[in-house]
Amino acid sequence: MRISLIFLLSLFMAGLSTSGFSKPPQYPHLHLVAVDPLLKVFRDSHIGADDISTVTESARGEHATFQVVVTSSPVDMKDLHCEVTTFTSTAVSTGTIQLPAASVRYVGYIGSSFTAPKPAQDQLRRAPAVFPDPLLEDESVDVHAGDNQPVWVSIEIPKDVMPGDYAATATVAAKIFGVETTSTIPLALKVYPAVLGHPRLNVTTWFQMWQRGDLPMPEKYSPEWWAVLRTYVRDLVAHHQNWARVETLWLVKYSRDASGELQFDFSNFDRWVNILFDEGVEKVESLQFAWRGGKWKDPYVVETHDEHDKDYKGTRVAPDSPEAIKFYSNFFPKFRAHLVEKGWLDKFVQHVGDEPVAENADSYTTASNLLKKYAPGIPVMEACLAHNMIGAIDIWVPTLSQLHQSYAFFKDRMKAGDKVWYYNCVQPQGEYANRFVELPLIKTRLMYWINYRYGIAGYLHWGYNFWRAHPWDNLADGHSLPGGDMAIVYPAKKGYGIISSIRWEAERDGIEDHELLSQLGDKDPAAAMNLAKKEILDFDKYNTDIQAFRATRHKLLEALSNVQSGSDSGETSGTVK
Repeated sequence: MRISLIFLLSLFMAGLSTSGFSKPPQYPHLHLVAVDPLLKVFRDSHIGADDISTVTESARGEHATFQVVVTSSPVDMKDLHCEVTTFTSTAVSTGTIQLPAASVRYVGYIGSSFTAPKPAQDQLRRAPAVFPDPLLEDESVDVHAGDNQPVWVSIEIPKDVMPGDYAATATVAAKIFGVETTSTIPLALKVYPAVLGHPRLNVTTWFQMWQRGDLPMPEKYSPEWWAVLRTYVRDLVAHHQNWARVETLWLVKYSRDASGELQFDFSNFDRWVNILFDEGVEKVESLQFAWRGGKWKDPYVVETHDEHDKDYKGTRVAPDSPEAIKFYSNFFPKFRAHLVEKGWLDKFVQHVGDEPVAENADSYTTASNLLKKYAPGIPVMEACLAHNMIGAIDIWVPTLSQLHQSYAFFKDRMKAGDKVWYYNCVQPQGEYANRFVELPLIKTRLMYWINYRYGIAGYLHWGYNFWRAHPWDNLADGHSLPGGDMAIVYPAKKGYGIISSIRWEAERDGIEDHELLSQLGDKDPAAAMNLAKKEILDFDKYNTDIQAFRATRHKLLEALSNVQSGSDSGETSGTVK
């Protein structure tokens, strides 16, 4: 308040003369600076010279992002908004070439009440704290005195656009003391000849259709409900999630025929799966059917259903019980036949029971054998916390820390023909890459460089939209889940849309990095691996310097441009440094 009063007084005095107000009052200018989008800008961050980013580099087909920060002002700024001109080629010889319009969003801030119990050494701030995360789609935002306001500018580069240098101008306007003032900043984009291919990495982030926190959710199976499902899936696919879940047993309708045999109506299941495929999902994961009987190490029980179901959970029984065998000897053959009829069999995998441990591995294996006996040919995929389930799991998904500690075991599983992914959730913590809001954003992007560095086929996370009661107030869940673990997007406050986050954009960009590395690796494996090793020093050790990362990306774009254009003679094979 003292600063604001002094500032106001100075404006007043500057306008005085012997004849009164002979000159108009002078208002503060908006100060703009472009920084790397991997930099998390807090409201009170100091922007240093090393943070400034002058040029964004991109392959064709990638997403290019700019972060323009309106640095803190001693007074409030009202109705702050930004407009960006069309990116236009700066090369005279090519004539005027324009890119598609850029999108403009505003980085929002949200609180987190719980921090990782084992924090990383580079933890940005310890909760409770407020973090930059959501990408607001509002037409304008108000900014309090003393706060920074980042503006997020992004553009999808067409695959067929002419490579070269492009330029645009960002104009930011805001009202200060009721008077609109503006400022501009140039944006420079270099588009390389390299063309991003279709991402090959297997990626899934689980979503739910039950609730939207404290915001309304349409009635289940209503047209609006199905539209929400499509909205979620479209957003997932736009962020390169090519696998997605279906709640199989919870969607099926159960009835009896004249003979009393249990029948299965797959119409809701089919509608869900058709939406997945319509929107570009490539593989479908059927929700698990086995659940812990109580505590963490307790044996698994399986759900059974009939026409008398009172809720989606059905009845839980032991996997070797007569009730389980009766149900699954009927359901699984008909489920498999239905997949065959629809042409979906080779596109499906089945989860059995989430995160089995050594103590309940036997009951897990018994449950898995129900699938393998009655629906052969459907692979089992599981987030797992133990090794003693060989034969019961076909796609192993350990945590990143487990993959690190038991890498030899998982390499053996790959040699035996199994697939290996990894997953993050509340674990691992410490120095491991994850998407907690308290971590540097580069650690979220580098998760997919880990896949390339160690030859891991996929990545899974459980939390796309598992919001709690007040998703716009708190990123954390009480005292168990660190901020950012349970969701990476936000429910729109109006309508049923999705609001993205800077973490979600970083994940998309990391998947695109993986594909660029893979494309280079197709032609020059040594060169691609050398670049990956510059960033991924070990499973839990990374080069998180943003300028160093950009230098590595620069070499990746140059090397891939060379091999795709055919100008690489082979002399650079394995020598990208």
